[in-house]
Amino acid sequence: MSTLRGKPPTLARFNHNRFARIVESYLADPQVHAAAVRQRRMHGGPWIHAHEHRDAIEAWYRDTAPQRARLDELFEAIRRLEEDILPRHHGECLDPVYQELPPALAGRVEVFYGRDNRTADYRFIEPLMYASEYYDESWQQVRFRPITEDAREFALTTPMLEYGPEQLLVDVPLNSPLLDTVFRGGLTGAELDDLAARFGLQGERAARFASYFEPTPPPAPEPAASPVGDDVLEYVGHACVFARYRGTTFLVDPAPSYGGYPGGAENRFTSADLPERIDHLLITHNHQDHMLFETLLRIRHRIGRVLVPKSTNASLVDPGLGGILRRLGFTNVVEIDDLETMSCGSAEVVALPFLGEHGDLRIRSKTGWLPRFGERSMLFAADSTNISPTMYTKVAEVIGSVDTVFIGMESIGAAASWIYGPLYGEPLDRRTDQSRRLNGSNFPQAREIVDALEPDAVYVYAMGLEPWMGIVMAIDYDESHPAIVDSDLLVRHVQDKGGTAERLHLRRTLRL
Repeated sequence: MSTLRGKPPTLARFNHNRFARIVESYLADPQVHAAAVRQRRMHGGPWIHAHEHRDAIEAWYRDTAPQRARLDELFEAIRRLEEDILPRHHGECLDPVYQELPPALAGRVEVFYGRDNRTADYRFIEPLMYASEYYDESWQQVRFRPITEDAREFALTTPMLEYGPEQLLVDVPLNSPLLDTVFRGGLTGAELDDLAARFGLQGERAARFASYFEPTPPPAPEPAASPVGDDVLEYVGHACVFARYRGTTFLVDPAPSYGGYPGGAENRFTSADLPERIDHLLITHNHQDHMLFETLLRIRHRIGRVLVPKSTNASLVDPGLGGILRRLGFTNVVEIDDLETMSCGSAEVVALPFLGEHGDLRIRSKTGWLPRFGERSMLFAADSTNISPTMYTKVAEVIGSVDTVFIGMESIGAAASWIYGPLYGEPLDRRTDQSRRLNGSNFPQAREIVDALEPDAVYVYAMGLEPWMGIVMAIDYDESHPAIVDSDLLVRHVQDKGGTAERLHLRRTLRL
C-alpha cells in the first residue's frame, strides 16, 4: 500500500480512478494481465499479477462493493467541489460555498483564494477526515505468509488476498498492539494459540497461523547492552541506513531484507539484525519505497521516536506523514521544518531542503536528514534532485561541509502520473506527463551537490536493485541505464578528487 493512500480523500481517488479500473480490466480479460506481467517492459504497469485466481478476486470485488460505494461518495463530493462549485467563484466572497458543500465534505474543508484573488482552492481539515465514516479501521487487514523467495507480486496493483493454503488474511486494525506482539517474537505455543484466538482465528486457520512461527521457551535474561562506545554504520539496502553512535540508534527509510529462506540472509541486513531498540526512525518522504507499511509495522515495537518532514496536512497529493504514522500506532512522531535541528540523544539531526522528484506538485512532506555524530556529519539526501544548482551552496553556507553523503540517482524516473495520476483533476497529456518525471539527481546535479558540500565519502543507493524490493519497485537496470551511467560518473568524480565513493548494493559496513 502506498502511503499516499493512507488518508480517506486520497484513498477515494485511488479507489475510483485506479484500483477499480484495474480490477475491472482484469475480470474482463485475465489473460491480458497474465501476458503483460511476463514482459519486463510492462513491470509496474496497471496489471494484476495473481492472474490465475480470477474467482477469488471476483468474489473479493463483489464483497467489497459497500466499502467502494462509501468511498465513491467521498470521490463524488471532491469532484463536485473541484469541478462544479469552486470554478464558479472568481474573487467574490467564498462564504456561500460552505452552504453548497456536499455532506461528505461539509465541516471538513476550508476554502480560500490563492494570491491572485481569483483562483479558489481548498484544504482538508485532516483530523476530521480521519474521524469520518470514510476512515474505517474495520477495513484494514494484514496478510501473513511464509516468504520463500524474493519475487512477490507487485503490491501497488495486485489485491492482497489468500491465494493459497499457505496464506492467511487477518482482519485487524493496523495500529493494533497485537501486531507488536507478533513481530516481537519469542512466543510460546500457548501464547500463539491465545494470539490466534484474539485475531478471531479458529480450527485450521488458527493452526495455519501458528505454523508460521517456531514456538520458543520463555526468553532467557537478555545479555548486557553493547558498550556506549560501540559505534557502527551499516548500509541496509535501498535508501536504508542503520547507525549507532555512543549508544543512540538511528534508522533511515527502513527497508531491511527478509531472511529465513535460501539466499534470504546471504550478505544481507535483515530485520533480525536490528537491535531491540531503535531510538530514532528518520523518514525522508512518503513514497512507498521509503515509507513501506509492511516494514514499519514489523519494527514498530522497536521504535522510540519518529522524525518526519513537516507537511501541509491539507491536500490530496500531500497527506500529513504524522497523521498517517499515528494511525499506524506510532505514538511519538515529530515533524521538523527546513533547517530546524532536533537533539537526539548523543547526536543532533538537521532537516535540509529536498527539491524535485515529486512531479512539480506542491508537496512539502520531504526532507534530507543531516545527523551530526560528534564532529562528523552525514547527509541522507534520498532522491533529492538538484534542480536549483545554487541551493546546496547556500545550504553549505549555513551548515558547513559534510563528511559523508548518501544519495539516490534514479536520473530517469517514472512519469509523475505513475504515483499521482489518480489524484489529478484531469489527466495530463502524454508530453506534459513525460516531462514531469519522478527523477533523482543526474550526474551534473549530483556533482554540484558534492562540490558544494565537499564530503570525504559519497555513497549512491542501490535504487531498487535489491531483489526483495520488487514488491514496490518496478525497475530493471542494465549497464546502459542512465541511473547506472550517471552514478558511475559520480563515483569516478569523487574518487578523482581523492575521496571514497561507491554505488552500494546489499549489506555494507561503513565508516562512521
